[in-house]
Amino acid sequence: MVSSDLIHQLPITLPMDKQSLLELLADNQLGELFNALKHKQGYYKDLILLESKWNDLRTKQRNDLISNEQANIELGQIRHSLLQLIDLSDGQPAPFASPTPTGTGSNRTWIMGAIALVGLLAVYGIYRFASAPTDSEAAKANNGRSPATLAAPGNKAAPARPLNVSEAQPVTMSAGSEQYERVYSVIKTNVESIGGGKSLITLRIGLNFKGIINHYLRSGDFRLFADELPGPLAPSNFLSEIVDSRSYGEGDIKFELDDSISRFTVVVEGKEDKKWIFTR
Repeated sequence: MVSSDLIHQLPITLPMDKQSLLELLADNQLGELFNALKHKQGYYKDLILLESKWNDLRTKQRNDLISNEQANIELGQIRHSLLQLIDLSDGQPAPFASPTPTGTGSNRTWIMGAIALVGLLAVYGIYRFASAPTDSEAAKANNGRSPATLAAPGNKAAPARPLNVSEAQPVTMSAGSEQYERVYSVIKTNVESIGGGKSLITLRIGLNFKGIINHYLRSGDFRLFADELPGPLAPSNFLSEIVDSRSYGEGDIKFELDDSISRFTVVVEGKEDKKWIFTR
């Protein structure tokens, strides 16, 4: 029989209310918060996956495998997902994120970012104006042809051929052991001639994510294949767009491709059977 003194010495973990959980999150006591949430009903699988991401992030930080900026981004997403799990465990629906941030802090960030962008554009415009060559200088650089002559309709490059997207239907990734169902779609395409026998192909991709924990729409998840290419072609731009839980996001994927290639395939997330076929 256990004595009363020993009983008082045993650690007793009681389920916390929502306010206590939020205080742990505010104090950045994520380890204690994960333990406390495990006593809540439901969403255990999501919590384990999220805790695994947190542990992986800490390992990267200890080994200097991630920049401080990227670590702060990932930590912010983990904290946001924890907030959603707190709401869900309390019986309240998790807040669905809209494409445009709606919080006060988010609005302040967007406003400051917009002001900085306007300032950069103004500086860039002044630089371009100051460094722009005169008509005579431009004519010398173009073998005596003036800019007006170069811009004449007869001297324009041939328009790039548009893409046929009839074989680019939405791609559905089924839920797995550590993922939720996600649907990728080609929203629109654009082909722009960039000279040298090449075109810049832009694919606007939409991602409908049906999970609880946030997901990324990343350029690294797409590769272009064509018979004329020696191997997979990576996008020429970098994209890492956060798609919130049970939400939708869009982003552009760009490829620089020879004009001689008339048929190519874009594979999604490295799954050979999950692909789009384009012709032009």
